[in-house]
Amino acid sequence: MGQAIVKEKQQNNKLIKGMIIGGVIGGFLTLFDRNTRSAVATKAVDIKDSSKNVIMHVKENPGEVKEQLLEQVNQATDTLKQTIQEAKNLAERINRDVIKEAKEISHEAVSFAEDTKEEYLDIQSNVKDTSSKLTESTKKTLSQAELNANLYSY
Repeated sequence: MGQAIVKEKQQNNKLIKGMIIGGVIGGFLTLFDRNTRSAVATKAVDIKDSSKNVIMHVKENPGEVKEQLLEQVNQATDTLKQTIQEAKNLAERINRDVIKEAKEISHEAVSFAEDTKEEYLDIQSNVKDTSSKLTESTKKTLSQAELNANLYSY
C-alpha cells in the first residue's frame, strides 16, 4: 500500500510539472501574436506604474496610509461586532418565541392525546356494553324462537 501512495505522488508531480510546462509554452506561443504582445506590454507598464504610485504614496505619507488602514480595520471590526450582536439577538428571539411556541404546541398535543385517549376508552366501553347487550338480546331471541318452534312443532 505504501508503494501505491509513492507511485501516485510521483504521477501527481509529473502532472503538475506537465501543466506548468504546458502553461509556459502556451504563454510563449500566444506572444507570437503582435496584438497579444502589445496588450501584455501595456498591462505590464500599467502594473509597474500603479505599483510605483502606491509605493511613493506610502513613502511620502506613511501616517496617512496607516490611518486609512486602521480606519478600514476599525470599520470592518465594527461591522463584525454589529453582525455578531444581530446574530445573538436573532438567537435569543428564536429561543424566546419559537421554542416557547413549540413547547406550547407540544403541551396542547399531549393534552389532546390524553383527551382522545379518554374518549377512546369511553367508546371502547360503550362498544363492549353494546356487544354484550346484542349478544344477550340475540340469545334471548334465539331462545324465544326455539320455544316457539317447539310449541308449533307439537
